[in-house]
Amino acid sequence: MTLPVLRNIALLGALATLSATAAEAPAGPHTQVAGIEASWLTPPARPNLDFAADGLPARAAVLPALDYVAAAQIADMSRRPIQMATGSNLSEISSNWVAATFYVGAARLARVTQNRDVLRFLTATAEHYNYSLRGARAERTLLNADEVAIGDLYQELYARRGQRGAIMPLQQRLDFMLPHLEREQDTASLVWWWCDALFMAPPVLARHTSLTGDPRYLRAMDREWRRTAARLWVEQDRLFLRDERFKDKDHLGAGGKPVYWARGNGWVMGGLARTLESMPASFEGRAFYTDIFRKMASRVIELQQHDGLWRSDLNDPKNFPEAETSGSGFFVYALAWGINHGLLDRATYLPAVTRGWAALNRHILPNGLVGAAQKTGDRPVPTRPDDVGPYATGAYLLAGLEVMDLHGPVQALPEPAIARDDDATILATTPQPPPPKTVVGEAEKARREQEMRATRALAYDPAQLNTPARNKQ
Repeated sequence: MTLPVLRNIALLGALATLSATAAEAPAGPHTQVAGIEASWLTPPARPNLDFAADGLPARAAVLPALDYVAAAQIADMSRRPIQMATGSNLSEISSNWVAATFYVGAARLARVTQNRDVLRFLTATAEHYNYSLRGARAERTLLNADEVAIGDLYQELYARRGQRGAIMPLQQRLDFMLPHLEREQDTASLVWWWCDALFMAPPVLARHTSLTGDPRYLRAMDREWRRTAARLWVEQDRLFLRDERFKDKDHLGAGGKPVYWARGNGWVMGGLARTLESMPASFEGRAFYTDIFRKMASRVIELQQHDGLWRSDLNDPKNFPEAETSGSGFFVYALAWGINHGLLDRATYLPAVTRGWAALNRHILPNGLVGAAQKTGDRPVPTRPDDVGPYATGAYLLAGLEVMDLHGPVQALPEPAIARDDDATILATTPQPPPPKTVVGEAEKARREQEMRATRALAYDPAQLNTPARNKQ
C-alpha cells in the first residue's frame, strides 16, 4: 500500500481506539445529549474583560476573552436538547443562520486558540448535520441565503482537511443557485432581497471559487450583489435599507426619517469583509465593493455613540437608546478588519475600534454570553441587557480576532489559503461515535475491532488510485 493509505489506516485505527476509550469513560455530570462532551459544558474562569477605551489591548489580553466567550456559548448550546427542525431555533446547536453566524467566528478562533474543544465542537456539529443545508422544501427556499450561511463552516473544515465530502452538499446547493443568480434579465423579485443576506451567502460563493478554482461562483455572486445594492443602497446616506419596504412612508422611523437598522448594516459590512477575503485582487469589479465598504465605514464612525456602541436605529438613536451589541459587534469587526487590510486609515478609525471593543466587553454577562443583543427580526426594537443570541457571539469573536491583528502588519487581499491540519490535529478534533450498545465484554470488543480492521483493509478507497470520482471520457 502507498504511504498515504497506510497513514489513513493508522489514523482510522487511532480514531476507533479513541472512540472506544471515550465510550468507556464516565459521562460528565451535566451531559444531556449523546455526543455532547463533558469538557464543553464548563467554560474556563472568567478573565479580565476591563479594556481601556483609549488604547489598543495586548494580544495576550484579548485571546483569553475570546476563549472564554466562545466556550460559554458552546456550553450554553450544548446544554440544550438538539431540535429535529432547526428553522426557528434561537439558542440550540442548529444548522440555521442564528447558529451559523457563531460558527463563522468560532471557526476563525479555532485557527489561533490552543483550546481544541472549539474545533472539536464545530466538527461534531458538521458531522451531526452530515454537512447538509436546510431549505429542501421548495425551490424558493433552496435559494434562501440564510440556509447557505452554514456553508462557511463546511468550507473551513474542507480547507483545513481536504475531505471532499465536507463540501459536496454545499456545492450541489450552490450549483442549483448559479443559473438564478446569473439570470440575464432583471426580475421584480430579488434572490437577496434583504440586506442581511449579503452576510449569509455572498462570502460562501466567493470562497467557493477560491477553494475550487471555478470562477462561476464569484461571477454569480457579483451579479446578484449588484442587483441588491441597486435596490437597497442609499448613496447619500452611505447605508443600506433592510429591504424595499423601508422605502415607503409606512416604514419610516418615529422622526419621519428612513430606518437604518444597525445589525442589517453590520451584516453588510461583515459580509463585505468576508467576501473581499476571497475575491482576487485582479477581479474586475473589486473596486465596487471596496468603495462601498469605505463609504459605509466613514458613515458608521459618525454614528458611534458616547458609550462606544451603536444604536439599533442608526438614524434615530434617541428612539432606541438602549445598548445593542449585535450590530455594534459587526461594526467593530469590520472597522478593525478594514484597518488590518489597508482599506481604512488607522489613525482615523482605530479610536472607534478601541472604544467599541471596550464597550462590547462591558456587556459580557456573568454566564459569559454577549448581552444586549437585539433579538431576531427585521428592524430595530428595544433590547434588554440580558438579551443574547449566538450571532452576537460570532460578531464578538470576529471583532476580537481583528483587534488582536491590529498589532501586526497590513494583510494582503485576498487572504492566503489556510494551512492543512496534520493527522494528529485531525485525530484530536474529530469526535467519533461510540460503538453500538451491543458491543459488551472483551470478546465482543475484540470481534468489533477485527470487523473494523477488515472494513479498513477490504473497502475500496479512491485515494489509492488518486483519480477523480467520475468516469473518464
